[in-house]
Amino acid sequence: MSLFDDFLESTEATADTRSTIDLNKNEQHLDDINKPLKTSKRETGYVATGSHKDGDSLFSLQYVQFQLPAILVYMTVENNILAAVLDNFRILRIDLDNPLEVDGKKPSSNKVTQLFLDPTGRHIIVTTCNGENYYLFHKWRRTKELAKLKGFVITSVAWNKRANLSSTSTREILIGTNNGIVFETCLEPTDEFFRREEKYLIQLFSLHEPNMPITGLHFERFPTDRRKYLIILSTPTRLYHFIGSVKYTSTTTSENDLPVAVGDKALFELVFAEYEHNPEFQELPSDLDYSKMLFFNRFPELQLNGVPQTFAWLTGAGIYHGNLDFSGKDNHVITDANLLPFPPTTYDEESGNLVTDIPTSIVITEFHFVLLYAGYVRAICRLNDKIVFEEVIPLNRNETVQGMVVDDIKRTYWIYTSDAMYELVIKDEDRDVWKLHLQKKNYAVALQYCKEQSQRTQIYTAHAQEDFDQRRYMQSAEYFAKSTISFEEVALKFTEKKERDALRFFLISRLERLGPNDRTQKTLISTWLVQLYLFKMNQLEDVAASVNFTSTGGTMTRSSKFYKDQQQNIKDEFRSFLETYGVYLHIPTTYKLLSSHGFGAELLYYAFYIGDYEKVIDNWISEKNWEKAIEILDGQSKNELFYKFSTSLMKSSPEKAVDMWINHPKLNPRYLIPALLRYNHSSRSDRASENQAIRYLSYQVSTLGNTDSIIHNFLLTLYATQPTNDETALLTFLKNEGREMHYKLDYALRICSHNNRTQSCVHIYSQMGLYEEAVDLALEHRDLDLARINAEKPEDDDILRKRLWISIAKYVIQDNKDIKSAMQFLKKCDLLKMEDILPFFPDFVLIDDFKDEICSALEEYNINIEDLKAEMDNATLSADHIRLDIRKLKKRFAIVEEDQMCCLCEFPLLTRQFYVFPCNHEYHADCLRNRVTKYLPTRQIRKLADIQEQLSREFKLARTIQSIEDEKAITARIEDLRYQLDDIVAHQCVMCGDIMINSIHVPFIGEEEADVAASWAI
Repeated sequence: MSLFDDFLESTEATADTRSTIDLNKNEQHLDDINKPLKTSKRETGYVATGSHKDGDSLFSLQYVQFQLPAILVYMTVENNILAAVLDNFRILRIDLDNPLEVDGKKPSSNKVTQLFLDPTGRHIIVTTCNGENYYLFHKWRRTKELAKLKGFVITSVAWNKRANLSSTSTREILIGTNNGIVFETCLEPTDEFFRREEKYLIQLFSLHEPNMPITGLHFERFPTDRRKYLIILSTPTRLYHFIGSVKYTSTTTSENDLPVAVGDKALFELVFAEYEHNPEFQELPSDLDYSKMLFFNRFPELQLNGVPQTFAWLTGAGIYHGNLDFSGKDNHVITDANLLPFPPTTYDEESGNLVTDIPTSIVITEFHFVLLYAGYVRAICRLNDKIVFEEVIPLNRNETVQGMVVDDIKRTYWIYTSDAMYELVIKDEDRDVWKLHLQKKNYAVALQYCKEQSQRTQIYTAHAQEDFDQRRYMQSAEYFAKSTISFEEVALKFTEKKERDALRFFLISRLERLGPNDRTQKTLISTWLVQLYLFKMNQLEDVAASVNFTSTGGTMTRSSKFYKDQQQNIKDEFRSFLETYGVYLHIPTTYKLLSSHGFGAELLYYAFYIGDYEKVIDNWISEKNWEKAIEILDGQSKNELFYKFSTSLMKSSPEKAVDMWINHPKLNPRYLIPALLRYNHSSRSDRASENQAIRYLSYQVSTLGNTDSIIHNFLLTLYATQPTNDETALLTFLKNEGREMHYKLDYALRICSHNNRTQSCVHIYSQMGLYEEAVDLALEHRDLDLARINAEKPEDDDILRKRLWISIAKYVIQDNKDIKSAMQFLKKCDLLKMEDILPFFPDFVLIDDFKDEICSALEEYNINIEDLKAEMDNATLSADHIRLDIRKLKKRFAIVEEDQMCCLCEFPLLTRQFYVFPCNHEYHADCLRNRVTKYLPTRQIRKLADIQEQLSREFKLARTIQSIEDEKAITARIEDLRYQLDDIVAHQCVMCGDIMINSIHVPFIGEEEADVAASWAI
């Protein structure tokens, strides 16, 4: 769409036609020129009319609907600002963003020869035929004469693109004249009458060609060196270029410190000074008195930091064009320069020769040269030098084509005649660029300009076929995989050539491009790739085996090492393939292939990465590599694998197997019992080592807190059947069970009894509450200490405990005949008295052996009687003191002043019922009740409410009765209720009692006062 289309509010749809002429054949082209299709003009306004119907055309010439008030002499467009000079000496300046605003200026009455507009669209220089030059700033309504430039006809201006919009100055600019002189100046607009806009004017260079006009002038700063500049100057026959450095006026190195001129020293003076006597130029003979020089920057968005990459110079010999290299390697910036002759334009029937017209102007786009002729416009592709567009400009009588300009900022192109303006609209210019690069076999560049997948496919196909024809099979495989050529066709190509490596690469590439739903294709291709990898590994093994080692030193030859490295690389590649695509392989088929080729390590690798750990572990166990099997199993989370392989591992490597079990606390020890049963600790050579079965079950019971009775019974069995008489471990286990016994007591008693574990049996009897059996068993085995310990266990049953001690005493007296020891029992047991053990003494025994004990017993009885008497006296005395304190409390009082305030509401205390506490805190009865209620439990709150309700009823009833007896009864009930109320409300002071202590966690400011507290916030 044209730039002007955005400004048209209402325009009739038009059906203009445009002619696009392909000059692949000159004769056909010349015939078509004689029958051109013209662009029709429209009446009013100044907007470009509708687009072409021909959707295949890259270019379209659109007429701008603007009624010119006079003949158009010159026109230029920069930054969407259109500036034009009419033959009535008026300057039109149109802001294309606001096209309805037209600014007209009248500079002079002389004939205007040229108009120059800076890239910002703010500065205009107009030159006349007699050397009068005028300057117009965008805010001015009138032009000002450039007095210092008077007498010079300006033919070219090199604007400084670093003149930003925040400054009114043009900064340093170069001016070329019609007599070959280059000036430097700086224009700064001013409203002062006596101040000139030209801050200075310094001549820098003069051509050695007399009266040769400077037709083009341009300068660029090197991106790699901010002091280095390139200046290009053109005449009708020569193209000069100057490269040099300028001086900074600032001592800093900031990015914003740009070079500027100082005093009478020009910025570019040093650049030209080096070429004063020996300028460098490219000369092309020409009979024309004009030429046109243009530059193109593919990245205009870089603005100040951007430099053009391409230039074009229109001369009489043709279009001299090339690239610009600012890398700074040397002083040759222009590279890949070529001369493109002008194509023929007409055919002379009389002479039979082709006639070539010379264009009057040129613009350069990213991929085309646009040439302007006297009556038509033509576009030539820069990639193949072919004409891709040609259209006749409709001219009225006495109407002439004046020129063609380009807006480098907005990338718009304009053609103007003496009566009209046209916009050359370029649409989708890079549409066919990919195809042109494809024809040149620039495949990488062609891919950059592709917009559709079908285009990329064509490039990949062509690239692949060329590589295949050139026997670059690996590269060919890469591009075949990206093309749409059938899978079978490509596979057959490589198979016929026996290029298995390329075929393998192609299959992998094609495999990578398959989608998630193509699982069947992935399986087939992956299986094929496994076969190819195995074939390659076998091939390399055979080659490596056939290479002989050197006869001395025992080292490998270089060839042998090379093939060994190749073999390792292909194995690594195969393993990487298995990691990526192993999930798509058919597992039984893959196992069969790997086994048939003898690649056991790769088989294990594949099994490991697909998660078939059962096969991996089984393989290591079959090879009796217990450590490796345990290492793999230890990293698994499937408990079934542990249960399956633990029997073998526990038999061969019990300690590491138990370590592995401990690392997996979620294992169910019930399923490990078969493995534990196979473990025979007594048959091992190192019998001094710890029993691993007991170690694991102890870990389950003590660390993990296992409560399974089967596990506890099994552990108990292992402890009881240990080949040792020491019962310490067994007793520790039985005692640690404590009250939460998870083993069966009858089973434990049977096992311990069967294995002669006496101490354990005694402990189990006591756990079962059979203390008499425990003591009898201990005495049966003559273990008096054990019997005494168990006799003390029934602490809550003194009768039973006394009976047990009597049994022990009877054993000591009757069986051991040890009367002195029996007397010691009287001291150890507080339940036994002398009279309890006397029946067990022999009928004939000397009293001398226990006379002291009898006396001691009688003295103890006497002391107990005296202690009881003293306690009774103390109790009587305490009762007397309590009765005295009660009488004193009834007479206690407090003095309340008349101005005393309630500690809660801070109102006078005597206005209502009140409470006074010994701590001198006073409260209204209702205030205290409300405060205490907040801290009471729900039950007491209900009781308090019930008491208040009963008091209310009693008071009402008291006002209605007349009987004295009833009144006394009601008064008594009211007093009782008040005592109950006081007991709840006035039990303690809320300021210094338990209520205050318990409320320490309550904030000073409650939730209901949050708004008030927030209002005090600063």
